[in-house]
Amino acid sequence: MDEYLGLAPSDLQSYHYFMYDKFFNHIDIPRENIHILNGLAANIDEECANYEKKIKQYGRIDLFLGGLGPEGHLAFNEAGSSRNSKTRKVELVESTIKANCRFFGNDESKVPKYALSVGISTILDNSDEIAIIVLGKNKQFALDKTVNGKPNDPKYPSSYLQDHANVLIVCDNAAAGLKSKL
Repeated sequence: MDEYLGLAPSDLQSYHYFMYDKFFNHIDIPRENIHILNGLAANIDEECANYEKKIKQYGRIDLFLGGLGPEGHLAFNEAGSSRNSKTRKVELVESTIKANCRFFGNDESKVPKYALSVGISTILDNSDEIAIIVLGKNKQFALDKTVNGKPNDPKYPSSYLQDHANVLIVCDNAAAGLKSKL
């Protein structure tokens, strides 16, 4: 769904590496069915357009699995992202860079400033089902804006999820703001 610009698939901080290390290497999935944006693509616009074409060629996304940023970003769709946005190059905001610097030795200067990301339209208009995992107290605000906030508020891109008929949100007690364990 997204990838930092300038990182190779073998970089430990790349989403490509993460997805293989944490997921794809542990399930039975044909490699030709895995499509991850290439952060080293020579032609970024072509890479993004081809990603959109692949989705159309396959028909639909059966299940979009994602998470929320602390301020309600979805994939790397930061505040201000349009409901009509497609896969594209995005500039990461300061809060995202700060949140993700933990993956880069806590050095903000090592976090790429740009990434490729699927757009809001790419997610909502092509996914049969959407599952969002929300973990940690630092995601309480984002979860609240996603579920209870003003629908389709570009300030909180996750609020666009309110428009989709099949969204499942899985959260832990901390993200839900629960004081006792269920």
